[in-house]
Amino acid sequence: MLRVVVNVTIDPCHIPDVMGDIRCTNTYKGRKEETNNFLPGWMDGYNASVPASSRTRLEQAFLYTPPTENEYPYLGKMASYPGGGYVADLTEHAYKASLLMHQLEVNQWVDEYTRAVLIEFNILNPNSKLFNQVILVFEYLTDGSTLWSTSVHVVQLYRYTGAAGVIALFSEIGCAIFVLVITIMELVKICRLRLRYFKDVWNALQWLALVLFYIAVGLYTARCLWTVWVVEDLMNNPGDQLVLYSHNN
Repeated sequence: MLRVVVNVTIDPCHIPDVMGDIRCTNTYKGRKEETNNFLPGWMDGYNASVPASSRTRLEQAFLYTPPTENEYPYLGKMASYPGGGYVADLTEHAYKASLLMHQLEVNQWVDEYTRAVLIEFNILNPNSKLFNQVILVFEYLTDGSTLWSTSVHVVQLYRYTGAAGVIALFSEIGCAIFVLVITIMELVKICRLRLRYFKDVWNALQWLALVLFYIAVGLYTARCLWTVWVVEDLMNNPGDQLVLYSHNN
């Protein structure tokens, strides 16, 4: 996913009336974040009756998208920037992405009121089975200078990779064999003692531990299957992961 977040101020300057209504380039403040919908070029006149899905990618780039519960604010050098914002879908096609970027530049999607640009993209290395989330941040100050920073988060999707993964695999197999033996022994005791088996508190606690173990195994198996599905979906549908966001104040 590629994300660009733009934050600009909209408060009028405190100047004499003779100079008219002028937009100030103040520093970013989250409580003043722009959340209105605009036409390309940050023009007014947005028609809410037209669904966003029927608009072009350029028009969608000037529509505000609120952050979701799964998005966390990014702490930059100057401020903390929330998720969501004004989104531009770049798709996986280089030509279409280049064309959209040119259209955004022509329509001043990033202008003098921009306070931060966040570029996010995900990378999957099939050889190491590592998933990387990269965030490039450019913060624009009121004096015209720019600060930049990077953030890289590495996630190991597959547990059994490398020497440590092999050791973990054999350890878990040994633990599973041990628990399986304990389960068989307890089942034999139940067949021998029948109802008297459950009168012992320790036997009940033993079965509680076994049940929790098998629940954990089921959840772990589901997690592995879900990981495989996510990776295959990511590789088969790379265009769904390319998105560009923008915030305005």
